[in-house]
Amino acid sequence: MIALALGSLLFFACNDENKETKGKWNPGPIEEYSITPINGGATITYTIPNDEDILYVMAEYERNGKIFTDKSSVYKNSLTIEGFHNVDKVQAKIYKVNRQEQKSEPLAVEFTPLESLISIAKKSLKVQAAFGGVFAKWDNPEATELGIRLMMKDTIGNSDKLITGEMYYSTTKNEKYTFRTYDAVETDFAIAFEDKWGNISDTIRFTTTPLFETMVPKPYADFRSSIPYDNTTNLGPNFPFSNLYDNKVNTSAHGWLTTSGSSGLSITFDLKQVVQLSRIVRHPYHINSLYGQANITDFEAWGIDKIDYDKIDDKSYWLDSLSVRWGAIKGVDATTVLPDKTFKDDWTYLGRNTVPAGLTSTEQNALSASGVESEVPVEAKPVRYVRIFVRGITFITPPPSTNYFSSSEFTFYGDTKVPQN
Repeated sequence: MIALALGSLLFFACNDENKETKGKWNPGPIEEYSITPINGGATITYTIPNDEDILYVMAEYERNGKIFTDKSSVYKNSLTIEGFHNVDKVQAKIYKVNRQEQKSEPLAVEFTPLESLISIAKKSLKVQAAFGGVFAKWDNPEATELGIRLMMKDTIGNSDKLITGEMYYSTTKNEKYTFRTYDAVETDFAIAFEDKWGNISDTIRFTTTPLFETMVPKPYADFRSSIPYDNTTNLGPNFPFSNLYDNKVNTSAHGWLTTSGSSGLSITFDLKQVVQLSRIVRHPYHINSLYGQANITDFEAWGIDKIDYDKIDDKSYWLDSLSVRWGAIKGVDATTVLPDKTFKDDWTYLGRNTVPAGLTSTEQNALSASGVESEVPVEAKPVRYVRIFVRGITFITPPPSTNYFSSSEFTFYGDTKVPQN
């Protein structure tokens, strides 16, 4: 009985001792620190005291009328406070917090954030009329996620109310984006930037008239046999060139493929009319291997409004320097020197169409559904004939020497109302 009582006494004594030990720690504030202002906030760097009971460091501050807290692990020696839109002084309290969630005495700090990223984006914004909409470009130096909201004046009634046309998100430092599907009529637009903290920039209003854009009517025509050095092969009767413009995409086995071991990395389309092209969209062959097998993943395009048939027999005029250097044309040595003037001196450059590398399967599926889009330079002349040069197959550049490549669909967009020759 006595032993039991002594044991119980010892047990409670140990418990009391443990509680008292856990409660003992240095409650004083952090002493050694420095502050570095950043866009929309500041980074506070400090020396972690030699106290095994510290669990994390916490900042407490007010933003937009609400109290926020940010925490940083004891294994780090810095903490970032951000999300401020205005360049005003910010006051914050920094605490050490122990394993019992006890806060130390506060360290009061004050800093002035650098200009916010949505403010930088707004000041750098440039807009202009584009085919089917509005072209916008802006700077985002820290590549943080920003939203850009395109709005239009509500045409119902006489109010100044704005309605959202599209919301686009980006983390690109120097972004360019075209808002599309707008009619070629004078329209009152507005743009505002938003960040992940709920800040919204001032609204920029402007009036412009989108340029007319439509899909160039299909079917196009196969013009490969008329142009020297084009790859004129088809992988059997089930894969004719016409599959590239029949509006069938995202299938398991519909498209066009060359014959392995064939000659040439170029193909030519006849759009059947002169068009001021705005963009080119390409869909990959085979939905189960979107950018594998022999799918084109990179090409450049050239165009012209009419063919000078007097130059057809001048074979060297039609040579492409990379195709020659890569040994992709049978009968043409890789060391062949090109003439001073080639077709590229007469044709207009229509841009590069490239599949981004490193996509997840979800991103690949989305890109396959929408197609890989490339914008045609605004200075490009109207064209009727478009010559495609393959630069990459399944992300391999230069393409394999077999010249075996495939695609599902090509679609061209632009202004079909330009004068016809």
